[in-house]
Amino acid sequence: MLLHVYPDGRVYLKKLEHNVERYSKTPVAGIVVLGSTGEAIMLSDEERREVLRTARHSCAPHKVLIAGTGAESAIETLRLTEYAADFGYDAALVRTPHFYRPQMKPAALLAFYRTVADRSPLPLLIYSVPVFTGYDMAAEMVIELADHPNIIGIKESGGDAAKIRQIVEGTRHIKHTATVTETFAAVTPRMLKADSTSSSNEDAEFRGPYGDGRRRPSGDPGTSGRNAGTRNI
Repeated sequence: MLLHVYPDGRVYLKKLEHNVERYSKTPVAGIVVLGSTGEAIMLSDEERREVLRTARHSCAPHKVLIAGTGAESAIETLRLTEYAADFGYDAALVRTPHFYRPQMKPAALLAFYRTVADRSPLPLLIYSVPVFTGYDMAAEMVIELADHPNIIGIKESGGDAAKIRQIVEGTRHIKHTATVTETFAAVTPRMLKADSTSSSNEDAEFRGPYGDGRRRPSGDPGTSGRNAGTRNI
């Protein structure tokens, strides 16, 4: 999701609301917030949180929401990931740390992603974007991390077709399950939870205060004598 700013550098949150609401009305399955075009690297911690809040409140509930939460440390990555989870995001997009490139050996990257994946309340997508980070994550590392149950995919932006082919071949044995509708629209655990809560509330309304669909007697507090409702499927 593209981020707009005022001439003085402040985040244009109203424009973000407009864009999220607009895309919520299109056929796209979901929205990525704080990706590269979201200029997350240029924002303060509080601005990133404001953007996550604004996008969540403006997005249609049936759209998948992915939060860009990557930072240079596993601790900061987890803090923002936990914040996104609290607001109902569905997955976290975690870019490769890159500032201390001489130390970014395979063991360090594996430890970083495994630490985040072990503790993250959201499933993770690895984000490899060497054009910006200057660090190209090796296919062997991606294949090794793919075995982690909380790492569900990768956004590979390096443009190396041979590398992508190697990753595909090296991860064919890994299986993940996903819930979809009959038209293959995505259904995330957040959506299932919300649907279950809504169904429970509607069932309670249908049963009525006496558990059998009867109306309360006229004048009984809190009912206004309304008829029991039915659920539309």
